[in-house]
Amino acid sequence: MSETLEHAQLTEKQELTIVNFLSSNPDFFDCHPELLNTLELSHTNGEAVSLIERQVKNLRQEVDQYKQRLEELVEIAHDNERLNQRMHRLTLNLIDTVDFDETLNVLQDKLHENFGAEAVELHLFTHNEAEGNANADLDGYRNFLDDGVPVCGVLDMEQLEYLFGPQAEDINSTAIIPIRSEGVLGLLAIGSTSKERFCDDMGTEYLSRLGEVISRTLEVVLEPGF
Repeated sequence: MSETLEHAQLTEKQELTIVNFLSSNPDFFDCHPELLNTLELSHTNGEAVSLIERQVKNLRQEVDQYKQRLEELVEIAHDNERLNQRMHRLTLNLIDTVDFDETLNVLQDKLHENFGAEAVELHLFTHNEAEGNANADLDGYRNFLDDGVPVCGVLDMEQLEYLFGPQAEDINSTAIIPIRSEGVLGLLAIGSTSKERFCDDMGTEYLSRLGEVISRTLEVVLEPGF
């Protein structure tokens, strides 16, 4: 040919053949180390760099990503530890309560102060309903209470008005915790003005623990047949 290309253009099939060859022979550059410094790769800024420089850059980027992920995991661990401490203090405060009014005051105060709740409402059903009257609708929360699993997310205005009364218009996300114990049946509603505070895909392990503690506390402080 009278004319040659400075860089041969490879077909897609040829590129795939080269990729497969290098993948099957990872020691290729060990046998031909001179290629590491002669091969050039285009950089994002237009400059050419050697293959070994590109590898070093990629490794540094991976290290930075791992470092960032590690920092995120450490922060999550710290958040969980702080949450554990707040749960522990709340549990101790509830253990010390001697009647229903005091229990309710502790719940409202501590959830406001330590858990960032803008609204806290406890709804309890009658003793007959707690005994499992199949005909009782439980204000539309029968299935929720039967499932016994906390739920989080955005509720419609009718639900918000039932749970929070006059505060309903200010609530943009809610966590609802079932309250179930011997002779006790109800739900605890925790409301936030932030839509992101209680997302429907958030974990509910701590909420379940909180529900268990509150259920046992109410079992002690409530009068039989309330």
